[in-house]
Amino acid sequence: MKLNRLTTLSLFAMIALAACGREKVQPAEESADAMLSPAEREAKKVETFKARQAAFADSVLKTAPSTKAVAEKLGKNYSVGNVQLRDSLVKWIERTPQCFKDGKAVDPYLAGTVTFRIHMSVIGSDNVRVQESAWTSQAGTITDKCFNEVAGKWKFPMGAAAQGLYVLQVQFK
Repeated sequence: MKLNRLTTLSLFAMIALAACGREKVQPAEESADAMLSPAEREAKKVETFKARQAAFADSVLKTAPSTKAVAEKLGKNYSVGNVQLRDSLVKWIERTPQCFKDGKAVDPYLAGTVTFRIHMSVIGSDNVRVQESAWTSQAGTITDKCFNEVAGKWKFPMGAAAQGLYVLQVQFK
């Protein structure tokens, strides 16, 4: 009798498994994404990632302290550079695009704000360096290092500003 019950139960179990094995399972994701091909899903993920990175870059650029705030934090010896200094700095940066390209080679979404310190003496600038920076990733340190290496060769004329320490900011995106 026990053998019949076991045989009957086994038979019912096999029938149940066979019947369930042919059922089509609905995808858990019932959104429009479920109907996309794998390539289309991947493209959508990439676009979503790019949008998130752009929003993050904007937030980093917006939250960077102003040039005036950096000058105040450094002390009364520091001033915000004038327009002529800023324009000269931008020209030097444009002549050395490799610095930002090196950082972008590591992180294609790299963006940030760099504060440069310029010391003006009687004969013009004698020290230009990155004072501080705020980047979206650690790849920005590559850019900072490159700027510090080349900025030693940058010279601003003595008429660009009075003697003193100046800070200027440049944003990269």
